[in-house]
Amino acid sequence: MIAASRRTANFDYAIRSLITAARALECDGREVTYLNIGDPQAFGFKPPEHIIEPVQRALKDRFTGYAPSAGLLEAREAVASYATSIGAPTSPEEVVLTSGASEAAELALTALVNNGDEVLVPSPGYPIYPAILSKLGVDTKYYQLDPARGWEPTVSEVRSLINKRTRALVLINPNNPTGSITSNNTTYALLKLLSEHKIPVISDEVYRDLCFTTPPASASCMAPAVSTPVITLESLSKTHLVPGWRVGWMRFTNTDKMPAVISAISKLASGRLCSPTPTQYAIRPALEGSREFLGEFVQEIRKRRNYATERIKAISGLSSDIPSAAFYLMMRVADLRNRTDEEFALELLEKTGVLVVHGSGFGLDPVDGYFRLVYLANEEVLEKTFNAIEKFIGKK
Repeated sequence: MIAASRRTANFDYAIRSLITAARALECDGREVTYLNIGDPQAFGFKPPEHIIEPVQRALKDRFTGYAPSAGLLEAREAVASYATSIGAPTSPEEVVLTSGASEAAELALTALVNNGDEVLVPSPGYPIYPAILSKLGVDTKYYQLDPARGWEPTVSEVRSLINKRTRALVLINPNNPTGSITSNNTTYALLKLLSEHKIPVISDEVYRDLCFTTPPASASCMAPAVSTPVITLESLSKTHLVPGWRVGWMRFTNTDKMPAVISAISKLASGRLCSPTPTQYAIRPALEGSREFLGEFVQEIRKRRNYATERIKAISGLSSDIPSAAFYLMMRVADLRNRTDEEFALELLEKTGVLVVHGSGFGLDPVDGYFRLVYLANEEVLEKTFNAIEKFIGKK
């Protein structure tokens, strides 16, 4: 038998790790309600026509061969112009297009870390980060988001975790999985702290345009004041409802603080040739075109959020905060009945056909009883879901 590499032994992406059990149920003729993955198209939302048409035209009439490793110039120019317009002056040379923000995260971390380093990652946080770090032989050091403070991190705790092995901090704002927003004051304080220690920040801002309240300022807008090197990750996947198109990018702020890292990212980007060329033609119209559809999308998911949180409040033994952004919420079950959260999620799936993601998959303690639910489904599906959850929790 040929052995697999050791680096894959601890690689786990919790959002998809329960799908095997769900598929097994479907093979037995059972219906599964997939509320584990934030794919708007899976719930009937469609991308705006003004980004579909340029991709169709590109496939028919325009260049779709290998693009430059950093991406098509017109797309990088659009990203740079967008970043500059929000207060983070950026040139096209400070932009690298990627196959979604996930590839941007992998390229950035691979260029930054060495075996045995540590990276500070929020708990709860998006599980692709510890998965990448595990593969790279790097230790994930969690800093806690405090549910009592609206899932806000504390600067004092981050300060206590920094040591000579600390190579970077990952900031996810708005946060996935909680839908919470880290305040501008806290973000600035973190940037200032990290600048003092010469530690770069990877700022994941994929959901910044999907807020139900005032969006947070981009970390890249605050970084110049304190000279913190920041790599900002963004994409069209969620804001423009095209997760399968794999359109993302990273942009650099305070490049003079990290020329070697940017050079390493460029080398890695050239090694994977380029991100998908056809969908890069969607970037300029997405960033410069109408945003009316985005307001309509946010309004619709706000309705679904409100329905979900009201149902949770009415279920004994179940609770949640009200998310400020995105389309996720963290539910908490008061009594796991001597099960881990993953065991509870698997039993919930088996008994009800409802698939959610256990909180420990996002870095939380498996006995704390947290679960992430995607509330993109329509009210009819959500009603059926919460009826099933209420019945399951109520059983002794």
